Amino acid sequence: MRVPIPVVILLIIAVVGGVWWNGTRDKDFLKSPSEEKLKDLRIRVESSFPQAADIDDAVSEPVAPIAPEQAVVIEPPKPQIELGDLSAAPALAEYAELSPEGSAHLIALAGALEEQGHFQRALLAWERVIDLTKPDADQLITAVSAIKRLRPTLPQWNTDASKAITITLNAGTGRTLAKSLVPVLEQAASDLEKASGGILKVSAKVTAGESNLGGKGPIPVALWLAGAAKGSPSTEVLSFTVASPEVLRQEVLTTIFQLVRSHITQNTSYTTPAALTEQENPLEALSDRFSRLCWSEFATILNPSVEKTSLPAKKP
Repeated sequence: MRVPIPVVILLIIAVVGGVWWNGTRDKDFLKSPSEEKLKDLRIRVESSFPQAADIDDAVSEPVAPIAPEQAVVIEPPKPQIELGDLSAAPALAEYAELSPEGSAHLIALAGALEEQGHFQRALLAWERVIDLTKPDADQLITAVSAIKRLRPTLPQWNTDASKAITITLNAGTGRTLAKSLVPVLEQAASDLEKASGGILKVSAKVTAGESNLGGKGPIPVALWLAGAAKGSPSTEVLSFTVASPEVLRQEVLTTIFQLVRSHITQNTSYTTPAALTEQENPLEALSDRFSRLCWSEFATILNPSVEKTSLPAKKP
């Protein structure tokens, strides 16, 4: 006997409805579960998950990691610079014995002396950088800048004219230029005395040739320096030509710089002074590029009878 389809549908609905009613008639779906049931539910849910070595709390607010403390870099204390006996009057060759320590050591010493107000000693230390060590480009700039800064603020090293070492600035040219050359050479002699810190006493001597030595073109000028006495040693002779009197002083000072630099290089163990560039003022370079100790050595080479002052050995 077949059961009609409508009856089957009604039976299915009745079975499903009866089961649902039987299972939910005691349930209150609008009431919040108790805290105990929630706790029990969390435990059962968590226990169903695989356990990890480190369990993260998904409910709690994440805690930012604590950054490790940055290492504090402690700079080692700078070595103490020994300034020596500051009560004694310094010698012209002061700090020469420290030259084996190098440029950096003498620069540090000069800076420390300046900080304590010993400016004459500081200048001597700066001069040792340029005449008895081999500074690199930056160290040389630092030392020359310091010498330029200090020299004008200090008195001449030698203020007793009777103790100055005499040399002669010689020039030879034609009769046409000789008259114009005399005041230029005399001024250059005065400039040399000032550049040496009063160590030099310079006389100027112009010798005019019998002829014009050049006719209508540029006039040649020969220049050299020599000791005071007859037959004293002299530098080499350098010549230049002059097309107009306006450039005569510049050419004379540039040639003097070249003569002194060459003679010091060839006859002493001092550091060779840097060459003069086209943009530099030769008058300033005579004061900044040669130390007063170098001027003293230069003058004593031209005057062998003069007693020397604690100088480096000459080159063979």
